[in-house]
Amino acid sequence: MQNEETYLQSLLNKRKIVRKYIETNKKFPALKTIPEYAIKIPTAGFSRGIEIIHISEKKNILQIAKYSNEDTYVEKGYDKWISNSLSLFLIVINEEAYHKRYMQIDKNTSTNSKEWEIPYWYVDAGAAMMNCMLLIEETGLKSGFLGSHNIAKDKIKKHLSIPSEYLLLGFITAGLEKDIDVEKKSSKKRKLTHNEYFSK
Repeated sequence: MQNEETYLQSLLNKRKIVRKYIETNKKFPALKTIPEYAIKIPTAGFSRGIEIIHISEKKNILQIAKYSNEDTYVEKGYDKWISNSLSLFLIVINEEAYHKRYMQIDKNTSTNSKEWEIPYWYVDAGAAMMNCMLLIEETGLKSGFLGSHNIAKDKIKKHLSIPSEYLLLGFITAGLEKDIDVEKKSSKKRKLTHNEYFSK
């Protein structure tokens, strides 16, 4: 049928950010293989400066939850989120890998990587992040994302032995969604796609 969704379209339609998980002992072995597929992304100049750390041990998940101020949110009445995750996927960026790549002879006529208006390491990290989320959706779980702006980055890096010069974009969570009744608010949707020309 002409209007039938493809498998990828279906995954994209179902994907949503979820921050309420239930605790479960159910195993999802496919989570272990997510990093090796999520990292299959295009990187500027094939710099390969994006890396993924998969965390599935409960003690490490609880420690990351602590360093991510989960207790503060629980005190405000929110459900636990990070500590109820089955896995965490940290997206780390080796910025220096990009600078080294763009100093090589075949890139000497390119724009200096230190002068990029939009650094490509963030673009590439976003691609790995999206791959992670779709692969989590494929397992039957839901995903969320916590950026590094409100977490103890240095403590997390020390705990996980991440080199100090690496950047931490944040991490993706994977968990079993908690069933909740959500009242959908009706709001006017802003136009986000355009055909040929930008139009409001």
